[in-house]
Amino acid sequence: MIHVEKGNQEGNKVEVRVTVEQAQVQQEFNNMYRELSQKVKIPGFRSGRIPDNILELNLGKEYIHHQVAEKLIKDSYSEALDQSQLDPIDVPKVDLVQIDREKPFIYKMALEVKPEISIPELDDLSIEKKNPEVKESQVDEDLENIRESHGKLKAVEDRESKIGDFLVIDYESFVDDKPLPDGKKEKQLIQLGDSMPPEFNEGLVCLKPGDQKEITLKVPDNFQEKKMAGKEVVYRIQLSDIKEKELPLLDDEFAKSLGSYQNLEELKQHVRKQLQERAKYQADMEFSDTLMEKVAEKCHFEVPEVLVDKQLENMMNNLKEDLKRRNISLEDYYRMIKADEEKVKKEYRTIAENQIKKELIIDRIIQDDKITATDQEVEQKIAEIAESTNQKPLKVRAMFEKNKTLDNLREQIKRDKVIENLSRKIKIIEK
Repeated sequence: MIHVEKGNQEGNKVEVRVTVEQAQVQQEFNNMYRELSQKVKIPGFRSGRIPDNILELNLGKEYIHHQVAEKLIKDSYSEALDQSQLDPIDVPKVDLVQIDREKPFIYKMALEVKPEISIPELDDLSIEKKNPEVKESQVDEDLENIRESHGKLKAVEDRESKIGDFLVIDYESFVDDKPLPDGKKEKQLIQLGDSMPPEFNEGLVCLKPGDQKEITLKVPDNFQEKKMAGKEVVYRIQLSDIKEKELPLLDDEFAKSLGSYQNLEELKQHVRKQLQERAKYQADMEFSDTLMEKVAEKCHFEVPEVLVDKQLENMMNNLKEDLKRRNISLEDYYRMIKADEEKVKKEYRTIAENQIKKELIIDRIIQDDKITATDQEVEQKIAEIAESTNQKPLKVRAMFEKNKTLDNLREQIKRDKVIENLSRKIKIIEK
């Protein structure tokens, strides 16, 4: 049995005093002395038969008390939180008040909890909500992208290379007339155009298979690999083949080849529907962001620093991972944006605090309004995702189960309900 006394909450901090009854303390001490007697080897005493006072003399009373205290705290922690009805947002700071074999065990926990939040009246809020329309030109553009993605390369023999062509090349790269390690490649497929350096576009047009070309590129001064920064790289290139992409006709047969479409019109309808869903999703997201910003402005409470710190750490880690994927060092990034770590962290901290504030408001509304996500609603959301991605619901569900993200889907459903509830309390201006 334990007894819990909860102190007054100040901001997002509250102290809890926990008392464990003496009988349980006595039992735990007995267990600890018995365990240590079997583990510890002391000359002149058999294992399991070492007197308590000899154990204290060899190990120290403080050590034994510490071991017992750890066990008592571990065993009582969850029950203490249940009795206090508190949900800490960080590991609590624990202080011992009393540890004695013949007395109750007492400790204090300094907890950080979510702040008290009062949702204000919102009837004075008015927010614009876009009602997006999909243009036929957007449908045509998407169809052209689909057609482009299904194009096939065919060899060109009767003309020189031009922008847009796919070239098969062999090349070797040099710096200061010395070949670069791993700088020799064969049968490389490249496409002339926007994705290629201008020097390559200019140097590799008007060539025929068998032609050779030497192209020089200057490495940027702020290149991550310092020994290469500012150097000139010479590429000695031989053109093997010229290929161009042959696109399929945009007709009924092409539509049928893509899946369960009877004709081109059905494919167009599917594309149009996807565009409408994307546009609606974007409009809904903009509306939700604006709504939560306005609600957050009306809610006045102290955002816990520990949550802001964690969010800031996540944001900085995400930035580093993103830069790593793009082969950009953090130092180079700071130079590019003309800022330093302190300035970036300051800006990110403001964003992090705003994000956490809105999440806390949403969590409070979910709790106050007892919002849930039923199994039926989860299945309906899965069906919607399946339809929009042209997949079977079972396959979509399997994907969520494999990635262990079904709980995330439930949370999203609950958050969508929060936005719906808040939307009913404001004036929406359709645009």
